[in-house]
Formats: sequence, structure tokens, C-alpha cells
Amino acid sequence: MAEAGYPGGKDKEGKPLVIGFDNAWTGSGATPQLSWIRKKLMDIGITMENRTTDYNRFQDKVDKGNFQLMFYGWLADYPDPENFLFLLYGPNSSVKSGGANYANYDNPEYNRLFEQVRSMENTPQRLEIIRKMKNIIQHDAPWVFAYHPVSFGLYHQWVKDVKPMEIGLGNFKYLRVEPEIRRKNREEWNRPIIWPIFAFVGFLIIGSAPAVFIAWRRERGKKSK
Repeated sequence: MAEAGYPGGKDKEGKPLVIGFDNAWTGSGATPQLSWIRKKLMDIGITMENRTTDYNRFQDKVDKGNFQLMFYGWLADYPDPENFLFLLYGPNSSVKSGGANYANYDNPEYNRLFEQVRSMENTPQRLEIIRKMKNIIQHDAPWVFAYHPVSFGLYHQWVKDVKPMEIGLGNFKYLRVEPEIRRKNREEWNRPIIWPIFAFVGFLIIGSAPAVFIAWRRERGKKSK
């Protein structure tokens, strides 16, 4: 900020650095989210100007790059780093080509490495290149990583290759079921409980015994006459 002419968040004339934050947040969760971002920016000397609009207007600003700071997210279509790395590939700029690079980030070295990675097999060499790309992103900071969600999941032991994932959809095709383990578990957990039936029958027998005995005595008395 000092290099940009705003040491401590103010310019030479003492005017604060004000950055507009575009979003389409509505509902009860919007206020605490905006307050959190405003506080975090204030911690580094930046004053936030909130610019909440309806989603269509917000999307139009994003597509045209008509914003200073905005909040956006992405869900993985498939479980591979490339599905996120392409969001910062220069030729995918939303302004220049209508792509998904809404930050309109364009780093020649990053672009070169991405073109190399996207057609490679999943090898240790590919992972090393991805780490180089990650270091470039961390240095240039075209994005501000706001938070990392954590999820928990409970699954039966016969369900394999599954784990909760907040950043991706369509992962059910990787799910695997062990039918033999499921069958054994089902037999063990769902054993029929039949003692209540015997208890009920016994209760009926015991409960009806006096009536049967009385009826028997009456019938015997009639015969003796």
C-alpha cells in the first residue's frame, strides 16, 4: 500500500483509500459477511464501500470487469487442480474472451505452465509444475482467499471412495459399494426380534386363563344337573 501511495491507508493529502465491494448478497447472512470483510479490510487500512445489487446487475459487472473488489466462488466439475488453475489462465479472461477468468489475470509464465500442465498425465513432474503455479498465484495475489470450509461426513463401512467435499459436485460417480459387507451388516443389524411375539401370546394365554376356567366350571355344572 505504501508503494501504491497509500501508506497506512491514506494518500499524501490524508484521504483514506476507499475500495468498492460489489456483491449480490441478500438474506440474513449478508450483514455478518459484509461486516467481516469490512473489518478485515480496515485492519490493513482500507475503507470498504458496499455495492450490493441484484444478481443480474452484479453478473454484468463481473463479466465486463467493472468492479474493484468482488466476492465469487467456484465448484469443481472434476477432482483435478486444473479445474481451478484454468480460472487464472490469461486467454480465459472474461473481458477479452468471455471466459471464466473473472479476475482477468494474465501472467505469461503462469500461462506457459498451465498450457504444459493441462495435457500432462498425473505424475510427480506435473505436481511440481502445479506447485510452481501456486507460488506464482500466492506472489501476485489476483485472488484473496477468504475462507476454507470444513465438512464432516458419516458413512457405512460398505461405502467406499467417498468423502465430503465443499468445492466440488458430481463426485457420486466415484462412489463404490461393497455389497458383501453390506449384506453381512444388514443381517447382523436387522436380526428379527421375535420374543415380543411369544411374550404377547403368553400374555393372552395367562390373561384368558381365568375366563376359560370360569366357563369350564359353568359348563361342568350344567352337565352335572
